[in-house]
Amino acid sequence: MKRKLVFLAIVVTLLISVTALAACTTSMEDYYADLQKQAEEVNADLKAVFTETAKYDYTTSFDITHYYYNGATRGDENTPGWKDGDDGYTWMYEDAYLEIVKKGDVITTTATIYLPVKEADYDNSDIPPVAYASAKGSVNGGGELSVEWVKFGAADGEGAEASLDELDVTVGDYDMSALLTLWYDMLTVYSDISDSYADITAATSGFKIYQDIAQVAYRYVYDLDGNKYDSWHDPEGDKLTSLPEGSTLMSVGYNTDIAYNWNVISALRHERISVTSNTKDRMKSLEFFVEDIMVYYDEISVMNDDLTLYADVCGNTDFVAKIEITED
Repeated sequence: MKRKLVFLAIVVTLLISVTALAACTTSMEDYYADLQKQAEEVNADLKAVFTETAKYDYTTSFDITHYYYNGATRGDENTPGWKDGDDGYTWMYEDAYLEIVKKGDVITTTATIYLPVKEADYDNSDIPPVAYASAKGSVNGGGELSVEWVKFGAADGEGAEASLDELDVTVGDYDMSALLTLWYDMLTVYSDISDSYADITAATSGFKIYQDIAQVAYRYVYDLDGNKYDSWHDPEGDKLTSLPEGSTLMSVGYNTDIAYNWNVISALRHERISVTSNTKDRMKSLEFFVEDIMVYYDEISVMNDDLTLYADVCGNTDFVAKIEITED
């Protein structure tokens, strides 16, 4: 009799567990609806912080760093991609130092770009600058930035000057002109993210240990020509559990079960912005992080030299800006 009772209890427990699991399963429609709601809440928080902080004068300075592998290529069905480090390919750092001063409607940015170096040499304090420039931007009533170049040069240690067009060095996706407007561009893009809801993969906001935080993450997916797909998920693929043979769909599934079709994808890009503020909505910090993932051919294993497609991180770019408000 005891064995029957134990067996019955186990059956009941399993039924309850399965029922609870089914009840907690989020449908595709509910998942995207909830993500939209979270994104709207974060958008409201970001608007409040950027609007309030714009009322004050402040300063910030930070390094923006691009960490990347210099031998990452796709290859093809007959040629491996990602190159072997023994051939001189290695992880590299590119770095720029930015100083931003906001006074009223004027934002002045000074940028210094440093020589790209191998990962092993990045901690060397003697890395020389290769270019510098300053720009003064005035924001008009319509929110547009009018830029006045203040100074620029090759920063070769001798103070040699060069025209801005000759400063062709970059840090990741940013040339000197882009670095000089980077801060203003961040304020413009992330003060209202409603136009980019389709790219958002996660959004959180709320009170965390004496400060408010608003964080939003994006994903961008690129086709074989390097063009961005309309969204990080394929609406047609959401209806499937697996890819049909020879499918041209970009993905199947949704949420954590999403799977990509690497045959029609060249790269993924993950982007995240985190903004902290005090209880009065004045910004304390802004952190920006980008992770680049590329798709490439490589051998299946050391025992099988047939080539297949893999996806791996080939670089990232990030900075953390701490805001010092100079006027209460």
